[in-house]
Amino acid sequence: MRKSAPYIIALVALVLGIGGSWFAKDSKPIKLEVGRWFGEQAKPLVDFELHDQNNQPFGERQLKGKWSLLFFGYTHCPDICPISLQAMAEMMEAIDDKHVREDIQVTFISVDPDRDTPTILKSYVEYFNPTFIGATAALPELKKLTASIGIAHKLEKTSDDQTSYFVSHSGAIVLVNPQAEFSGLFSAPHDALAMARDMTKIIEHY
Repeated sequence: MRKSAPYIIALVALVLGIGGSWFAKDSKPIKLEVGRWFGEQAKPLVDFELHDQNNQPFGERQLKGKWSLLFFGYTHCPDICPISLQAMAEMMEAIDDKHVREDIQVTFISVDPDRDTPTILKSYVEYFNPTFIGATAALPELKKLTASIGIAHKLEKTSDDQTSYFVSHSGAIVLVNPQAEFSGLFSAPHDALAMARDMTKIIEHY
């Protein structure tokens, strides 16, 4: 069966990893500055169950209805985590349209559950923005989600009782659409103003 031209163009863009032009579900091009858009290749997230900074359940249901930006890290992180959260805080401040801001949900998911309790997560994320969500779960539950979307993370521990250690992890921000589908990525380093413009274009387009 012959493929339509828009379908072929979108497929080629996806294969080549082109981030400058994103293709929405109606195949109309959106000129964006950063990130990658998966278009019709967006996929539903696996079932997962975390708990947020208020010790309330956080899963697929909590992602529906908003455009979510997920960042995976840990509160003891010395660099990429605070830098990325600050970038997302600045992104939110740079968005003039109140309705666009209200359509975005930023969630910091800790991959260091032994140290990052709900109390610690609450203090950490609210320092950057009071609307930000913090969430975590036991590592087996976390890995259901991270493995399904290609987020790598590893505790750099030499013994189980070690309390001071680093956690290696991916630096990408994961974009999830209002249908709770994995829809795109913003790779590090993160440009707050460019992300603000891109998120505005995405939300206004849809």
